[in-house]
Amino acid sequence: MLQLIAALYVMIFAWTSVTYLRRRDPLLRDLMWIFAAVSMTFVLRGARLIMGVPPPALVVVLVIIIAGQPYLTLRLVSRLRRVPAWVLRGALAVWIACAVQIIFLPTEFPNRAAWPVTCVVFLLDAVAATLLALEAGRRGGAARSRLLCAAWGIAALGTALLLAGIGPSVAATMWSLLLASSLMSMLAFLPPRWLRRIWSWGAAYSVMRQLLATPADAPAGQIWQRYCQGTRRELGADAVVVLLPGPDGVVTPVSDPHLGLGDRRYPDDDGVERLLTIEIAIDALAGWTHPPQVAVDLARYSGTRFVTAAPLTVPGGALVLLHRYRTLFADDDITLIAELGAQAAALAERATVLEERKRLAVIVESSADAIISKDLDGVITSWNAAAEDLYGYGVEEAVGRDYATLVAPGHQDVERRLLDRVIRGERIDQVEVEHRTKDGAPIMASLTSSLITDAAGRPVGVACIVRDISERRRAEAMFRGLLEASPYAIIGVTADGSIVLTNAEAEILFGYRRDELLGQNVDILVPERFRAVHPGQRRDYFADPRPRDMGVGEALAAVRKDGSEFPAEISLSALETEDGVIVSAAVRDVTERIHAQAERERLAAQAERDAADRRMQHARRLESLGQLAGGVAHDFNNILAVIASYTELLVETLDTPEPDPGDLSAARADLAQISRATERATRLTKQLLAFGRREITQAQVVSLNHVVGDVEQMLRRTLGEHIHLITHLDRELWPVCVDPGQFEQVLLNLAVNARDAMPTGGTLSIDTGNTSLDEEDVADGTGLLPGRYVRVRISDTGFGMPAEVAERAFEPFFTTKPQGAGTGLGLATVYGIIAAADGHVRLYSENGIGTTVTLVLPATEAEGETEAPAAEATAAAEIAAPQETILLVEDEAALREAASRILKRAGYQVLIADDGAGALRIAQSHPDPIHLLLTDVIMPNMMGNEVAARVHALRPGIPVLYMSGYAQPVLTENGTLPPGVSIIEKPFTRSDLLDRVHARLHHAAEDDEAAATGGAGLAEGR
Repeated sequence: MLQLIAALYVMIFAWTSVTYLRRRDPLLRDLMWIFAAVSMTFVLRGARLIMGVPPPALVVVLVIIIAGQPYLTLRLVSRLRRVPAWVLRGALAVWIACAVQIIFLPTEFPNRAAWPVTCVVFLLDAVAATLLALEAGRRGGAARSRLLCAAWGIAALGTALLLAGIGPSVAATMWSLLLASSLMSMLAFLPPRWLRRIWSWGAAYSVMRQLLATPADAPAGQIWQRYCQGTRRELGADAVVVLLPGPDGVVTPVSDPHLGLGDRRYPDDDGVERLLTIEIAIDALAGWTHPPQVAVDLARYSGTRFVTAAPLTVPGGALVLLHRYRTLFADDDITLIAELGAQAAALAERATVLEERKRLAVIVESSADAIISKDLDGVITSWNAAAEDLYGYGVEEAVGRDYATLVAPGHQDVERRLLDRVIRGERIDQVEVEHRTKDGAPIMASLTSSLITDAAGRPVGVACIVRDISERRRAEAMFRGLLEASPYAIIGVTADGSIVLTNAEAEILFGYRRDELLGQNVDILVPERFRAVHPGQRRDYFADPRPRDMGVGEALAAVRKDGSEFPAEISLSALETEDGVIVSAAVRDVTERIHAQAERERLAAQAERDAADRRMQHARRLESLGQLAGGVAHDFNNILAVIASYTELLVETLDTPEPDPGDLSAARADLAQISRATERATRLTKQLLAFGRREITQAQVVSLNHVVGDVEQMLRRTLGEHIHLITHLDRELWPVCVDPGQFEQVLLNLAVNARDAMPTGGTLSIDTGNTSLDEEDVADGTGLLPGRYVRVRISDTGFGMPAEVAERAFEPFFTTKPQGAGTGLGLATVYGIIAAADGHVRLYSENGIGTTVTLVLPATEAEGETEAPAAEATAAAEIAAPQETILLVEDEAALREAASRILKRAGYQVLIADDGAGALRIAQSHPDPIHLLLTDVIMPNMMGNEVAARVHALRPGIPVLYMSGYAQPVLTENGTLPPGVSIIEKPFTRSDLLDRVHARLHHAAEDDEAAATGGAGLAEGR
């Protein structure tokens, strides 16, 4: 028995060794090592029989190889399915531990360590057998049977080794298990071909059963899909792909599951042919193996790694199995199932034929033309839906009926002659016949007939295609109507240039009657200078007759009967007719369009010039902006230098414990200088705000005569003694609505400019007057409306301005003064103030003569309000002893402290808040009345107007006085204060603040008194 078992293992070892040397498959190498390790048992047994006591070194080597059999088996299993890494590492550790023990205890090994070693070997072989059995459960066919035999063989081998460790008492059982293991291994690795076919037929039968269960009308793609699905299920593959050859080297893949590969083209050395020449499974993701590209694509799309292919019976086709791990014993199954490809191809071909027939039937049924077949005697044998719609007969009524019943009365002989011609082999193509419907209505039809023959070529019937052309006849009539109704002249020309078609518009445009044009050559409509080249152009168009527009972007001309020419635009199109191609030319007279185009070009050029002017003005504004920056920086630096210098001098004076009277006098002078510098900064800031239309505007109905009179003395001081000021004021001057302070600023700016223009002296005159402007007066783009206006004219006798300077005089930031000597805001501010008052400014200047600026403001019908003199308010403030409480809200600490001190020194009770939230807390918690809210306008988190609104909600009726140098949030869209809103502009003096506070409190007291009086009167009336 020992010799038989050894011979079986040696046979398997030899088979795996030879196969590995032929294929170089790593899987076969692992098999070879497993059987080599098992065979060492018999080699050791034979050495003992021959030598008695073999050399210790030989025993150690053989026993170590035998102990490695479980690890080698598990490593083979790990190539077939996922094995936890710790199992492999544990098996390797056991092998190493056994080897160490064998090396260091060689003589005592059989007695002292046999049982632990054999137990561990048995457990590892049991694990390997279990994993192989699980893998067999995923497979079908021969692979399942052979994997089960391998599992039983390994299990029997491990059990035999376990019994060998027990001792000689169970030797017979051990040798029986070894024999069973060798027989199971023989069935697994060297089964006879007939047995492998029997095992494989089970899987093949299951796949064939699924194919036969596919519906007969299923498409070919679904049949191949069923084939792939059954193969994957039976062989346990992760994916199965059938590669079907297509035209021009295209490969069409069908897969289960669907991989979305799409048709692909591969070269012969990288496609299906090379894939089929490889006998072993391909590791498609190992670049060193240089797999064919088709295998790489299949593995990547399916998420697998190993590719196994077998040729289908379909020429050029292949069956491909895709696995994440290596496969064992799959060759017989894939070969047999690949042979079933012939049946799948036959079923697919049958499905294709059925699908083609079905498609043809659908085409016939869905055809818009009536398709009818009849036998040689004229009896109808088939009838489609279009025929039913055309004639009104159902299929049951029509089939078996004589075809002659469809022909209109009196045309049966024509039908008989047409049938005889078709039977003789002629083809009837689009012959017009007259038929009738079931209810007797006539039909004009186009008939095409052809002969039907059998496989031997004998005539068996006639196929007829009938098309209703009644609509076409009506369309031809409609075409003629549209042709006549076209607004363009239509000329139809044949290839030789003859006119065969024309409409009424062509008669009007060219001056010919229709009978004069028909039959003539089209060259009579072409100017004489173009007639030599026109025939060649006509031939070129007939060679490629596509729709084409002519005369677009180029000048074309046509000639009338009287010889006059006109510019034309021509659209060409080809019409297919029974007599050949006719070119239709639509001719349009574009004289008016050319004139309109010229006008558009003129306007576009004008627009471009205007745009260039605007760009030049923009560049000038940018240049003026630089001048503004220099001027404003210069002025503010001077002001800051004055304030800084005198402040330092004042600090030095006050640092002395007891300054002498002279130093105190100098300190007062220093304070005066600081005050004047502050006034200069205030004026500059107001000028910037006025220019930007951000200054607070308090428009009033005033007479400009009064404004001129109020500012006259200041102007005389500003101008100096070398300038003579003359005023001419109209006593009947109409009132206007304007801010008096801003208008004084206008007069002051114009006077300063005039003074600078007269450095050696001269005359400045100011005169006022009324004027009325009509439609013609305001048509020059000034933006004024017709009506009554007040005119103020300021003239000087200075050196004037050049034309280019006068043109830019009102531009922002433009100045002719040296850099740093001016800001360029003077005249721009004038223009902004007058424009804000809905007025207009005109400037006239001649170089060397002088300049005149005319201000025009709209007159108003309203009467001016009489205000109490400021002196009275100030006197009242001085007489009354203030006892009111004021809530002061200011975010600037220094200004808040200064305002608080001013108010407290005047006798007011002051509640101080540095933001809106603090003001709301004081308004809510203060127990006594608060008589006035004095708040800044621009503050973080909460603006002054929002503070006022929320405080008013807590204390209704509280008067509000705003203070700000930039009051935009409380202004209207026109830059004016809303009714009832009072504001004091920053920076302000002590007297300004006290006067405005007293005035606001006094006005609020009058309102309360009026309300109380009105309430009492109302009570008495009741």
